[in-house]
Amino acid sequence: MSQTQSAKQQKDAMPKDEEEDDDEEENLAPEDGAGDAKQKKKPRKKKKKSKPQDGDEVFEDICADPRNGLYWPAPEAVPVGDSPPGKDEEWVDITTLCDLAVNGMNVGEMVESSTFRLYDAMSAIEIMDPKMDTGFRSNEDMSLEKALTSGLVGKVLEEKVLAGVIDHLLMYYLLWLDGHTIIQTCFSCLYLQDPKRLLAPLPELASFVDALLIVCQHAQNAVTAAGVFDDEDFVPTMFGVDLQACVFSSDPQKVSNRLRKECDRLRAEKGDLVACRLEFMEQYMLAVVSLTGPNKGEAATAHLDKSLQLLQRMEANAEPPSDEVLQRFDASTNRKLLVPGPPRTVEPIKDPKVAFKMWTCHVQELTACTSLLDRSLNQLLQGVVVHKDESPNVLVRSIAQLTVAAPGFVRRLLLESLETHLFPPEALQHCKRLADPFINRCESMFLHLMKLAHLNTTRRFRRLAHVFPDFNELQHEAWRLDEALKATFAANLRYNRPSWAWIQEFTLQAMVSKLLLGFQLELYDEAEFHMIYWYVDYLLGLRIYNLNEVFHSKEATAGGGKKKSHPRPKDALGKLKPRNPPTSLLLLEATQSLVRGLFRALAFCCHGLLSSPPAVEAGLCQRFVLRFRSLEQFRLPHLPSFEDFKQSAVLAQDCAERRSVLQASQNSFLEATQLLDRVQPALKEESAECAGLAQSLRRVVVANQLGVTQLLRCLDSGAEELARKRVTAELVHHKQFVSLQVVDK
Repeated sequence: MSQTQSAKQQKDAMPKDEEEDDDEEENLAPEDGAGDAKQKKKPRKKKKKSKPQDGDEVFEDICADPRNGLYWPAPEAVPVGDSPPGKDEEWVDITTLCDLAVNGMNVGEMVESSTFRLYDAMSAIEIMDPKMDTGFRSNEDMSLEKALTSGLVGKVLEEKVLAGVIDHLLMYYLLWLDGHTIIQTCFSCLYLQDPKRLLAPLPELASFVDALLIVCQHAQNAVTAAGVFDDEDFVPTMFGVDLQACVFSSDPQKVSNRLRKECDRLRAEKGDLVACRLEFMEQYMLAVVSLTGPNKGEAATAHLDKSLQLLQRMEANAEPPSDEVLQRFDASTNRKLLVPGPPRTVEPIKDPKVAFKMWTCHVQELTACTSLLDRSLNQLLQGVVVHKDESPNVLVRSIAQLTVAAPGFVRRLLLESLETHLFPPEALQHCKRLADPFINRCESMFLHLMKLAHLNTTRRFRRLAHVFPDFNELQHEAWRLDEALKATFAANLRYNRPSWAWIQEFTLQAMVSKLLLGFQLELYDEAEFHMIYWYVDYLLGLRIYNLNEVFHSKEATAGGGKKKSHPRPKDALGKLKPRNPPTSLLLLEATQSLVRGLFRALAFCCHGLLSSPPAVEAGLCQRFVLRFRSLEQFRLPHLPSFEDFKQSAVLAQDCAERRSVLQASQNSFLEATQLLDRVQPALKEESAECAGLAQSLRRVVVANQLGVTQLLRCLDSGAEELARKRVTAELVHHKQFVSLQVVDK
């Protein structure tokens, strides 16, 4: 092949889209007139003929060499957008040609076709691979015609099979809320491919499906409106599924009436097996409609309580799905609706106990949403819809977000919380110029924080890092507002910096939450546990310091405007403390004592007892910057540095002081125990979340006291005994505070 012919082929094979781009550039002249545009049109420049590279010559030689017996002339370029090859053309295996081409190419060279470029190669999938090709063996996919021919969607269902189908649909509904597509979960049921035609002979299942479609529609609307979901939480795409394709009606009240009639008929003719499931669906549908409606759940509590009772009856007579039930669910029916790519399989939950446990947690979390309007600002920012330390699904978090985002609700909570920090309510009138902008900005900020509280744990951890610059600006505004309050109220001001302390309290809460969320996400190595707890100890100390001032001032002016002068209790630093601290403050002090004890115990264990790579210990300085860099955007009274941390942990490295470090850790755990004992009588009047926190803290304290005691005994027995032991730090009793256990190596 000559050089001239090669250059000519390159010119002929030039992609048409490049030619079109050149035409577009020429047509960019202003359209003053057709004739003018033609006159201004520049002549096209001729491209220089490039000499073929060495790799091209080798490739051409290999293909054209008759000794190889392989010669395929380059096919004519097919313009982009033309129809694909016809049925008469056959696929040709070019693997050998590609191998020969690779042998004649150097590193960095690439073969490109005019109709298959690098972008297409990166977007391509491997065909004929069951893990990558969604269309592999598509002729084996289930279809509605196959289901009708095989009798899988018959007009009659036995009572046990009908109950099994309902239970399977309920299970798939929860999997849809956990992040799977709706066509691979609920609509994998063959009856839902054409519900009007297939379910008309089955009025019991038809009524249930009508209620399920109403629930799916309201759930999808609520999740989309709240905007607290991410890719891993929920797939909002419906893939063309029509949730309005009901059998009898899409009106909730009409569907409820029909479900009641079917329940009465079934109980009179057959029994309670299917009837209790239809009644549960009715109650749950009415609860979801109420929670997502304008009244936000005023009538939902009774429906949810009834649903919990029905769940117990359903679990008692539930059985694992039989083959007759499983045959009526096939996700391959909707495979053609999925986007090209690796198929994402959905594993059904076949254990009815597991499925009904998930339903119980889900209904209890929805019940917690009905009481959100009675919660305090602190409770809402911590997320009170969590049931037994399990993350709620996206529907619960969305309903909670829509509830707290009601107009005026957050503003009312802000003013109530400010009053607990002795902010004078009259300041909204007398200091209106500074107070109104401050409150408005705080309202926007705390609405954002509540939305973060309803995200999943990973997203919340990542986005909390971006709130501290805004908190820092609010801190400056709060300082100016407090100066105005001092000038306006003078001696009548019960506390001299209410706004500043209030902003700092919630900023410190956000900092502590961000650091402790890293334990839930398993982001930290064991070698840096003590560093994280050391920083958390400092932040909790700031919170306790400020709250002691606030509650002391509140007690001092409780009987009137003048402050009382009789002696008050003081803390270790000589700062005044309240005589009767609230339960929340005592729990905070117990948490700080626990964290301080963990820091000391882990600092002792970092040298040979924890199974952590040496590279982690050597890189603690870089990890310190990485973990706490986002917190530096808020101005603290003192910004902790890595040198401060090293000075705090240096005693654990001294052989002469190692026993004293363990004893100090044991004393910290003892202080936490004493504080929890002091809190115990008051827990009866507190919320269930507060009592659960105290109980989990006590379990962590007891476990670590046992671990430190074992370490002290090993230390008394000598260095050889201690060398035969290792320490594990695991989140056994609490999701954020580790428990130490001493085991043999």
